[in-house]
Amino acid sequence: MFKDEILENEKRRRIYALIEASPGIHLRELQRILNMPLTTLEYHLSYMARKKILFAETEGHHKRYYTKPLDPEDKKVLAALRQKRMREIVLIILANGKAKYQLLADQLKLSHSTLSSYLKCLVSNNILVKDKIGYENLYTIRDEDRVAKVLIAYKPSFLDRLVDNALDIWMETHFRKEAPKPS
Repeated sequence: MFKDEILENEKRRRIYALIEASPGIHLRELQRILNMPLTTLEYHLSYMARKKILFAETEGHHKRYYTKPLDPEDKKVLAALRQKRMREIVLIILANGKAKYQLLADQLKLSHSTLSSYLKCLVSNNILVKDKIGYENLYTIRDEDRVAKVLIAYKPSFLDRLVDNALDIWMETHFRKEAPKPS
């Protein structure tokens, strides 16, 4: 069966379009946005995955869906950026180039245990690097170019002004560093 034939069904077409617009979206988010019964949604997702027009990947407690295979490292970054608080942490660090733990705690108004949990996850997924300077932890992004590339590629699916602001700042500083110096 061809993709066009599979997507003749209106529900499958709506599901596919949403996943295409928001790669890495998880099951419950799909259900909330589409306002579709969970069993119906699971049936169509399973059918499209069997026909190989969707790709499903389980990560922790979330099953994420994609319309095309992504690079494994991009997938890790996208999965983290799909979570609002982790996205905020990454964006603050991206905009500043680096951030101390206390700066993140002050800006995000999260409990220390919650912030530590998010940071630990981002470090263990190789998105952030943690350096200890004296008694303070300093966080930087391991691969700024990859994070920026993922943010730019999937920017419309985030619907977040913070993404726009952080990308503007990053692009301004990043390209200023690379610009040739006048002789």
